[in-house]
Amino acid sequence: MAESAVATAAGGESSRSPRRRVVTAVLGVVLLLAGGIFLALGYDQHKVGTEVMAPSFDGDHTALVDTFSAGGSGVRRGDVVVIRGGWPGTPAGHLFTLRVIGLGGDKVSHASGSGVSVNGKALTEPYAHGDDNTFGAYDITVPEGRVFLLGDSRSIAVDSRTYLTADSGTLPVSHIQGRVAGTAWPLWKLADDPGVEARFPTHMIASAVTVLGAALLIGAAWPRIRKAAASVREKLPRRGTKESW
Repeated sequence: MAESAVATAAGGESSRSPRRRVVTAVLGVVLLLAGGIFLALGYDQHKVGTEVMAPSFDGDHTALVDTFSAGGSGVRRGDVVVIRGGWPGTPAGHLFTLRVIGLGGDKVSHASGSGVSVNGKALTEPYAHGDDNTFGAYDITVPEGRVFLLGDSRSIAVDSRTYLTADSGTLPVSHIQGRVAGTAWPLWKLADDPGVEARFPTHMIASAVTVLGAALLIGAAWPRIRKAAASVREKLPRRGTKESW
């Protein structure tokens, strides 16, 4: 009777195991598709290409661009954006990676020996370095529907300061291709830019969901993978044996 109970328990366990693997596989597919589709539809990749945003985003980094914010939707002061140029002499369609300092109606100013101020309040810029005086002093009001942009590396950045005579150096909000949420590469810099107000890490959650889905699929298929690997090993010639003729 005890043997019968053990057999029944073993049979129940073996019958449940395939069902668990199917459920795990289905869940893995759902998570993998959900995370992957969200990332594919909501995010793009952009090669930074220059050192004007270093060290937050180096020239060899690939930025992860939140395209939900294209056209400036939800963009705040301090955000790093990818924006299509329109400054005099810049190549048509060229994309810049720069930080939004002023929005429409903001008064942005800089005097020799001081930092950048917005609406009379000095900015705290832990991300900025280099000489703020490279392009001299300025005191402008950002026209409505436009943004004033600076690079983090103030000594070398070509930004709004370079084109102050053209619409106060600003570009249209409509030129914004998206907000830089982090880096697509290298992966260990996926987190948000630490220099601005923290955002809900949507891209990190979507990435984690995608990875979890892939892990569940591999886990569900692991018995078959292990069996296939064992079968391949059995077919391989063993060391120390010779084929007979």
